[in-house]
Amino acid sequence: MTRWVVRGLVLAAVAVVAGCGGDGEPETAPPVAITPSPSAAASAGPVYALAGNLCGVADQKPLDELFPTVTGKPIADSPRLCATSRRSSTVSVSLSIDAELLRTEQQAKLFLDAARRTNKVGTPTDVQGVGTDAYWAGDPKEVNLTAYDGNLVLELRIASVGDNPLPQGVPERLARVAEGTFAKLAP
Repeated sequence: MTRWVVRGLVLAAVAVVAGCGGDGEPETAPPVAITPSPSAAASAGPVYALAGNLCGVADQKPLDELFPTVTGKPIADSPRLCATSRRSSTVSVSLSIDAELLRTEQQAKLFLDAARRTNKVGTPTDVQGVGTDAYWAGDPKEVNLTAYDGNLVLELRIASVGDNPLPQGVPERLARVAEGTFAKLAP
């Protein structure tokens, strides 16, 4: 299953759990309006907004030691997607950073939980200190890190372009990229 198909399934799962539906669904009771208590509102995470191109905002410095050469212009650079190529003397990699803005922090959490359950690359490993919640999964040639904070989900992916495996330390570097990117995008 391609990455975009899995991503679509995760977004569909979030929509179903959040109560969004299509025309073919049976009628359900109208939603109940819940007014959060002042303490619940105070505990809500930040509300992010995306502006400018993500490659210019994303904190890629933690990758400089492992992959010191950025090869050419970004392949894609928009407020929600940064795709670049980097290399070292032993391996060339593709790097993508996807930013998903959801309406609420709860939807961001549901997105991350669904991505963790449907992960197809290695066993998910929790990451502490990055956003509200984060995990990484991978194999010797690909590492994915997914994290959320407030209403923003970041999905980072590094994959070897050739037959060479990734160097040690890629998950920790991706965690630092996500942490720095949340800090730069913070409202």
